Amino acid sequence: MHSTEFKSLLTHTHQVLTRANKDGGNAKRPQRYRPYPRQIDFHDAGSAHRERLFIAGNQLGKTLAGAFEEAAHATGKYPIWWRGRRFDRPTASWVAGVTGESTRDTVQRALIGDSGRGGGALRRSDVAAKVAGRSGLVDMLRVRHVSGGISTIAFKSYEKGREKWQGATLDRVWFDEEPPFDVYTEGLTRTNATGGLVTLTMTPLLGMSEMVRAFLDNPTLERHVTTMTIDDAFHYTEADRARIVAAYPAHEREARSRGIPTLGSGRIFPIEEAALAVDGFDIPRHWPQIGGIDYLGYTGGRTFEKWKGVAAK
Repeated sequence: MHSTEFKSLLTHTHQVLTRANKDGGNAKRPQRYRPYPRQIDFHDAGSAHRERLFIAGNQLGKTLAGAFEEAAHATGKYPIWWRGRRFDRPTASWVAGVTGESTRDTVQRALIGDSGRGGGALRRSDVAAKVAGRSGLVDMLRVRHVSGGISTIAFKSYEKGREKWQGATLDRVWFDEEPPFDVYTEGLTRTNATGGLVTLTMTPLLGMSEMVRAFLDNPTLERHVTTMTIDDAFHYTEADRARIVAAYPAHEREARSRGIPTLGSGRIFPIEEAALAVDGFDIPRHWPQIGGIDYLGYTGGRTFEKWKGVAAK
């Protein structure tokens, strides 16, 4: 069987199984999770790497992967295929999104469902207690661990700044979507004493930010990057992929569908980079040349050169 035929068969099988086994939001059962290969890579990397970035396009399953892992660690219930890190004791963790509302609508929903009583990655029976906050946002979950103890999961956001991230000692921090770099480092600090895990699931809509560069340009033994594109999400057909990609603005397509950050912190002109880029060639000696240095931005003081093509007379 050719690889394209196998991929088509795998995609069809996954779609059939998904339709046949939908829970309908039953709070007694966790949301079903059948990870794709790239999601498994992300989980596996936890066995050797303390900091992990899962960088992916929109609606591909990065938040689902983060929620499932958080639930597995908090309960101590791991699937048979699990090769990532394991916790054999109750844990303390923080999970966070950009704002309180986005944390409620993404992270909280992925963990305990729309009703807030289970049906996400956690069963209703997994949740021993829930401390309610404002506007439907949960402040903290107390989760039953298989050892007999209680894990805690506190819900946070980035909008109140780094100071709100001080003080605690944690086993894990999960950032869903990109945090300010100072918030990330403060979260990482919370896990230093325990050697805990820090995970970041995000779409790089802010481009090559300081946060993204920390992983892509400054790798360490503790850092790992997993990428996932729309082609790695088998719940989409080829027609679905084409329709989704075409609906995005041209300059956002790579980030939203393939998890590829744009160069620079953002685009001034909404033009797809591929429309401007050309293959390398020798610069003609008669072209005017401009040299300069950027002292402030994310380029870190790198020099640059630009040339301007001159039409022949």
